[in-house]
Amino acid sequence: MSTGHWLLLERTEHLLPELYRLGESPDPTRLFDGTELAACEEESPLLIDAQANPSLLAAMQNEPLSWPGLLLETTGATEGLLAHLRHILFIRFDQERRGVLRYSRPRTASYFFPACDAETRPLWLGPIQRLSWYGGTWHERADGREAWQQIDNQQAQTWRPGTTTHELHLTTTQEQALQRQQGEHFLYQWWEHQRGIRFETAWGYLSAGMQAGFVSAESLSAYLDLRHANPDATLPDALPPGTDQERLKTLARHLIMNTTDKESSV
Repeated sequence: MSTGHWLLLERTEHLLPELYRLGESPDPTRLFDGTELAACEEESPLLIDAQANPSLLAAMQNEPLSWPGLLLETTGATEGLLAHLRHILFIRFDQERRGVLRYSRPRTASYFFPACDAETRPLWLGPIQRLSWYGGTWHERADGREAWQQIDNQQAQTWRPGTTTHELHLTTTQEQALQRQQGEHFLYQWWEHQRGIRFETAWGYLSAGMQAGFVSAESLSAYLDLRHANPDATLPDALPPGTDQERLKTLARHLIMNTTDKESSV
């Protein structure tokens, strides 16, 4: 059985015009059709036969940032692939909470799919033999390490439609990966406006701030600003109780008073 290649493209402002300008036979299928998300058709990723549209495939491979999405390889039938892609949209996490997994976004894919171990990978990839995308985590973006990513599924040929009919639950590792995505996204938005600080160092500051009890975006941003402005200061063993503003003021005083002036000690 021959291998089919498919594009699952994220909906961007220019996707449809470019799709019909470059595609030989686009004939896109909206992923959300026939699901609870059908009313959000303008936000739906589009599934396109890559073999029938070699110009689109070449465009994605040559300029992947202009065509965010996934490249899928499978020997399975189109109907089974589409059913599986729709099935894994809806997930359970944090015991019984329910949500939508936007796995077709390269950034989300960069966190989620590497967190699938040998046992769970066949459940999520189903009939997909190889899953590829261009991108990386927020940390990798900050370091300039975005690249083509690839996940293989050795059990794709033994997958059968209807193998998994119940909604899939995220594992602890998968939940942690998606939580890290949120944390790194928040940090990236702060980090890109700074100078002279590595993302890894900033991540250490953010982790320390959360351990110190700061959870709101405002207080964490203020904590990051203080740590960045006083990189050589020693931290207090603990901060006294009080409001975030009071604790940040206490921290600021401590950092200023406990900064090691490296130049004066030379």
